[in-house]
Amino acid sequence: MNTTAKAAQQIARLVEAEDALTTARREEARTAKTAERATARAKAARAKVAPARTELRKAERAGKGVAATTRRLATRTAKAAELEQAARQARHTARLAARAAATAARRLDRLALRAATTASRMVGEVAERMGRRTTAAPEQDKTLPVEELPAVEEIEAHADRFKDLDAEAKAQAKLADAEKKWLRRLPVGQYGRVIVTRTNGGTVLDGDQVAVDYLDNGMGVPPRKGRKDTFKVAVEAPAVETADQVALVIAA
Repeated sequence: MNTTAKAAQQIARLVEAEDALTTARREEARTAKTAERATARAKAARAKVAPARTELRKAERAGKGVAATTRRLATRTAKAAELEQAARQARHTARLAARAAATAARRLDRLALRAATTASRMVGEVAERMGRRTTAAPEQDKTLPVEELPAVEEIEAHADRFKDLDAEAKAQAKLADAEKKWLRRLPVGQYGRVIVTRTNGGTVLDGDQVAVDYLDNGMGVPPRKGRKDTFKVAVEAPAVETADQVALVIAA
């Protein structure tokens, strides 16, 4: 799947995730209000139980209206228990709705990050293609005219030296990188003659974000600067004379 198709697919998923999050948040708000009202009703019902219990004790001491106050206490106690059970169920439903909304929000964040990354990559690729079409050719190396070319032997000698020096430099660079990797594990401090420090690397220009900002503001493709052509030198191994070739030379 190319970058454009992938971005379109991710944007479609992002829209679905946004709709799902909106629905989940509405359900979260609705269930939270329901739980709040149920909790308030249960609290009010519990508050009526204590006075009914006090009235029953008074009736028992006076010996009058015991049956009526007993029924009233039983009714209020049962009502309070019923409302408390409903409040617990409402709070449980509200917690589930809150978790669902949080899950939908996390999914939206993940999809948004993926879509933004893909879109940035797509913009970078488009800008790269357009830049390759619109950017003038970079300045070429200044080469010698044909009449000033050195002898082949001199060119081969320079190429051989370059090959040896380049191989040696690469080998030394690998060894240096290995030592540097080992030393980077050390915390900042002084170890004998060795002083380890770390300096903030700062920031670099985000080319993809620049391309996005240019396109968002209707400025087209950001300006690009050409680079020199890649230069490589291949040195062939010298030809090895066979015994037959040596015999021919001697015979000649």
